[in-house]
Amino acid sequence: MLSLAQENKDRNLVNQFLRSIQYQGASGRKPYGDALSILRAIFEASGQQHLLYLVKLRKLWFDKIDSFLARNAYPRNISVLRQFTVNTDFIQELTRANVLPDFLQAAEKLNGKSFKRSVHFSAQLQKKLKRLLTSDETELLKHKVRFKAQQTILHLTVYDGSITQALRFETEAYLRMLHRLLPELKLDNIRCHVGDLGQSQYDQSQVALLAKDWHLVTPEEVHQNCMPAFLHRVSRGQAVLVLYVSSQQGLELLKRTPGADWLVQHLHKIRSELQDVLQKIAFVPKPELDLEQIRLRSFVLGDLQRENLFSERETQSSPAVDGSTKASLSAKEQFAKISKRLKEKPVDLKSSC
Repeated sequence: MLSLAQENKDRNLVNQFLRSIQYQGASGRKPYGDALSILRAIFEASGQQHLLYLVKLRKLWFDKIDSFLARNAYPRNISVLRQFTVNTDFIQELTRANVLPDFLQAAEKLNGKSFKRSVHFSAQLQKKLKRLLTSDETELLKHKVRFKAQQTILHLTVYDGSITQALRFETEAYLRMLHRLLPELKLDNIRCHVGDLGQSQYDQSQVALLAKDWHLVTPEEVHQNCMPAFLHRVSRGQAVLVLYVSSQQGLELLKRTPGADWLVQHLHKIRSELQDVLQKIAFVPKPELDLEQIRLRSFVLGDLQRENLFSERETQSSPAVDGSTKASLSAKEQFAKISKRLKEKPVDLKSSC
């Protein structure tokens, strides 16, 4: 149970955050405001604006979606393809920043080329430079290299390859349907990944449990450099736990110490139920993402999974609930609920070893 001091601290943090996003609550004894609007602001401020749309889509899935799609597929993720193109404006910015002549010449040689990730651009730049970037140059690129969204993709888990083929022929129709349901989300494409629908949902709940207690079940050099993102199931009996790593230096450290094999054995020992879930670990560098954002995303999608599915079944078998009642839920309570779950004490690890 949280202490009074901790509760006051959490309340102050929430209030500071609401002020920082300039959220205006209702005065007097009126409800604080629409829960959806404040949750959207929270997720957008943390760089996870598509997470709220994904949760909302899952809640609509079994009730509002085309029956064929609802029976044979399930929303897995929403991703955004981003791209950075070296152009004259970027080169002029470097000129005004008074970079070294060789740095400017290397950038000019890449003029017109496009990159999907910052590490790819940095690698090509260093190749042209024939040297490593200095700390000042690395910091400069963080502020000058701006990736623009090119395509927003809805990823679906389907149980059979034939479903993928069928959905491919009807992609445009399903995109129009999804736009009617979620006009605030502009989807450009749909991609399918073959897998067991029930297994995918179970895998996601396991990732949520790991993300919640990651700082407790792994050594310091591990949880300070990476965070569980998702499980990639190669086959029914083969799964790979994908860990997003915060930096290239962290990636090299994790591969060397403690290493992927040791970490798999350690997780099997700490959480025996994972022995049948994951067999390998893959480190994926994501320097543009914050580890706490990844933790929040993994937890929300996995922990709320069972609640969402249960509530959908309950909704289908009961009369329609008044929309105003749903919207009246306190936004501060929603935020506090997520925060509290992330801070709850885990099951005694010694008893599970």
